[in-house]
Amino acid sequence: MKLSLLRKIKENDECYTFVFANENNISWKAGQYMQYTLPHEPMDDRGGKRWFSISSAPSEKEIHLTTRINTEKGSSFKKALLAMQPGEEIMADTPEGDFILDTPPDNIIFVAGGIGITPYRAILKDLQARSIPMNITLLYANRSLELTTFKDELESIKSTNPGLEIDYFFGERFITKEDLKKAALRFVKPIFYVSGPEPMVEVFKKTLQEIGIDDEHSRFDYFPGYSIDLK
Repeated sequence: MKLSLLRKIKENDECYTFVFANENNISWKAGQYMQYTLPHEPMDDRGGKRWFSISSAPSEKEIHLTTRINTEKGSSFKKALLAMQPGEEIMADTPEGDFILDTPPDNIIFVAGGIGITPYRAILKDLQARSIPMNITLLYANRSLELTTFKDELESIKSTNPGLEIDYFFGERFITKEDLKKAALRFVKPIFYVSGPEPMVEVFKKTLQEIGIDDEHSRFDYFPGYSIDLK
């Protein structure tokens, strides 16, 4: 199906949100992703297809694609995406993925690295829109305050939801095993969600196993093509 671009939002120096009209009345669950196809020339060896989380909640109606773009060293796909103008179209498949809240939003710990914040933005906006109380801790790591995507929105959601706690990690402050243990102390049998660059998620998957978090209490969302370096 085709999606028509409505507008572009520059979130910070590295990150953009592309807002597409939902003319096909696509339905999705907060946290899911879509595959996009964007033919362009010249095309590098990474090709013309990508997978991106839908960063908007279903209640927002429009489909948001949020991604980091390196304007100098980025892929040909990202450069073609950035060059799109309102009214131009991109091809997309139907939403899929199981990185969703499959339990009530209680005893939940979200771990986000860089652009891995996108599914959490959708989930938190969805809970807010449906007036569902949250009992969630978000640990959000990024290279700097200036490159922290959605911070103002996250703080706005937090201001009206006392059960939402957010801890930011910038620069040389990384999310450690001790930080995960500390976050877990807030809850009884917490469920960990981890989203970010693929190498980062693999590291946290191993760390969670080391502190006794089993498969039933963990969910993972891997973002291919991004570095683990969040400094």
